[in-house]
Amino acid sequence: MPSKTTEPLRALLARRSRELGRSLTAIAADAGLARTYLYELANGNKRDPSVRTLIKLAGALQVSPLLLFRYYAALEGSTAFGAFPPPTNRSHNPRDPNDIAAFNADVTTPDHAVVSPGETFRKIWEIQNLGTRPWRGRRLVRVDGEYAIARRLADGSLEAIQEAYLASLYREVEVPDTLPGQPVHVGVDFAAPKDTCTVASIWRMTNAEGVPCFGPKFFFHVVVTVMAQ
Repeated sequence: MPSKTTEPLRALLARRSRELGRSLTAIAADAGLARTYLYELANGNKRDPSVRTLIKLAGALQVSPLLLFRYYAALEGSTAFGAFPPPTNRSHNPRDPNDIAAFNADVTTPDHAVVSPGETFRKIWEIQNLGTRPWRGRRLVRVDGEYAIARRLADGSLEAIQEAYLASLYREVEVPDTLPGQPVHVGVDFAAPKDTCTVASIWRMTNAEGVPCFGPKFFFHVVVTVMAQ
């Protein structure tokens, strides 16, 4: 069932439709969905969608899949959002075809690692410059809303919540200058909430002017389960 959020799904769809200048019919087509299905989903008259459906809809709306995931506590084919959508592993800068990035690996804290309530930890991603442009003045910027995906209740059910969040020491971090062909490690320090929950954080690369370097599908994420050990 849809969870309580600050903006109803119907309102989110209407807002993004205005911002993108596209009708809901066009957005449904972009997502590969029937128009009637999208309207029923927006009005709460459709059963919970699959993870795959929400990922396609997020792409059509040009938003992070997590923004849609928070409307649902238990999705078909996914337990507590265990099937977190992987980011695109390689992307070209839409303004510069010679600027290419690749995500190589999670160096620390793999997805759904278990951490203790209040624990501090460092997430490190390995990124590689596959283009011919040196990276100078690049940054990773936090772009999520700092919300928990779900909390497991005493009866074993899941509840989507937003009170808990995955705190980071900074909302943006520097990417060391990187020559073409070189890999680079970028790390962020986090502190887990004190509640038992699953939390996530999403980061994107920007240039020195603060403009995103790559498309919305090329992002870096951390997902951890907070649980007393």
